Amino acid sequence: MLNTASELQLKHTFALDAYSWFKEKRFGHMEKWQYGEPKYEGDLVRGAKLWDVWERVANLNPDNMLTRQGRIIEEQIDDMISLTKPRNTLLDLGPGGIAAITRNTLPFVKGYGEELSHYVSIDISSEAANNGARFIETSSNSKIKSVSLNDDFMRLGLQIPYVGQSVALFMGGTIGNFEARPNTSEAIELMATQITKLKKILPPDTVVFIGLESTTSKKLLFSDYDHPEHAEFEINIMHGIKRDVLPDADGFDPHAWEYSMDWYPNSYQFCHFAKATSKQEFSMFGEDITIPKGKRLLIDNSFKFPILAMQRSAQIAKTEYVRPFVDRDSRMAIHALKL
Repeated sequence: MLNTASELQLKHTFALDAYSWFKEKRFGHMEKWQYGEPKYEGDLVRGAKLWDVWERVANLNPDNMLTRQGRIIEEQIDDMISLTKPRNTLLDLGPGGIAAITRNTLPFVKGYGEELSHYVSIDISSEAANNGARFIETSSNSKIKSVSLNDDFMRLGLQIPYVGQSVALFMGGTIGNFEARPNTSEAIELMATQITKLKKILPPDTVVFIGLESTTSKKLLFSDYDHPEHAEFEINIMHGIKRDVLPDADGFDPHAWEYSMDWYPNSYQFCHFAKATSKQEFSMFGEDITIPKGKRLLIDNSFKFPILAMQRSAQIAKTEYVRPFVDRDSRMAIHALKL
């Protein structure tokens, strides 16, 4: 049961996003709704938990993008800290599960030392946000004040508490999961829009570390995502739509969808699709919607920007590109920008 105005607004926004998705008025904008949590025993909505499962599986592969990102942090954290210190507030944008926080966030907390006094965990998944704040508060030796925000970290108007100089972590390629048609011709400009939005949301002079895969190899990229655990995570959004948006729509079957993916190298765009395995017929907002069998809907994008493309996006956004931190074969990069 929804008890707050914030929860009611989230539900309404979810419904509007789902409607525009089904009507193909928007493309690849559903990522933030994928981390749903169960509300009762036997609830099939468990995107946040499925992401944690896939993340643990991915971490077992030394070649996976998440493992590579963690290795960059492990090997180059001293350079990252010395480049940006002192910092008093750490903003974790989409912290992920405990394994991700341990790998990506904790080294920064320890690196900044006693100068770091505040930690803010921001995620549309309340479980992820709360777990991040609790974990950092209990795992760090210093007296860090931790705050969790259950919100969309890319929402204009978001009020973020901070003190002094801030550093933000945007790991796991999350900033590259933005809305766009498949094979868009505006990828670099759209990334510039993301950076400009960050400048409006985050405190002034924030340094942000952005983790993005930079390879253009289709074989390598498919190997990152071609796991049953990842497919189940992607498609779980349909159960969220059934529970929270279309509970009485008999013509919408959340089980009648399967995951597929495509890579568009000219736009640096990896696309995650939901494909209907049977015809869907239902109504939303008084309008009949039909989705034929075999139809693919773009759930979300994973843009993979090479360093030069990311530098160009920062330039368009009138933002200082500080430097990249890359792995040994330049497949993964963590970009440092000063907003």
